[in-house]
Amino acid sequence: MILVTGTDTGVGKTFVTVSIIRELRNNGRNVCAFKIVETGCEPICEDAKRISSVCGKEIKPVYSFKTPVAPSVAAEIEGKEISIEKIKEEMASFAAEYEDVLFEGAGGILVPITGKYTFLDLAKDLNMEVLIVALNKLGVMNHTLLTVKVCQCENVRVKGVILNHRGLVDRSAETNYESLKKLLDVPVFLFSETDDAVKISSWLLPNSG
Repeated sequence: MILVTGTDTGVGKTFVTVSIIRELRNNGRNVCAFKIVETGCEPICEDAKRISSVCGKEIKPVYSFKTPVAPSVAAEIEGKEISIEKIKEEMASFAAEYEDVLFEGAGGILVPITGKYTFLDLAKDLNMEVLIVALNKLGVMNHTLLTVKVCQCENVRVKGVILNHRGLVDRSAETNYESLKKLLDVPVFLFSETDDAVKISSWLLPNSG
């Protein structure tokens, strides 16, 4: 199982996830994605809706909240409780239906799901690999290095980094990709056009046949 996390919120996790899954499914692969917890569902869960669309069926998050904050905070505000065991059970049940699944988190790797239990803890407990999505802009080097470092320090394998390029938003966008490739000891991919999904998907889940 692979956990898709971000260096921040709004970096394009769902866009990258959906692009990869669409490419793999178009090539006959039995894969899907799953949004574990989604907040800001007012009136609907937009990320889960996009994932459902590409997978061809409705896929609801284990937990959803209207308040656009971290899951643990949203649950407290809305008077709900989050069960980690329920999350693990639903993830396992969903994963059993597919060749592989991209499980999308909320925000970054240290976002708390409930109490002090984070997405990093979930990845550790389930022995998941982590795919990090980062937005190509000023500050991404620090955010990406920190995310990779905390995963490695906790013995969570980083599958790779996807640098989501939305145009030259600032001067750093011209150099971040090459800089990150030099600084990191994990694969780094630039995602800037549709064809990039082909390359990334074949690397992420190579066809064993």
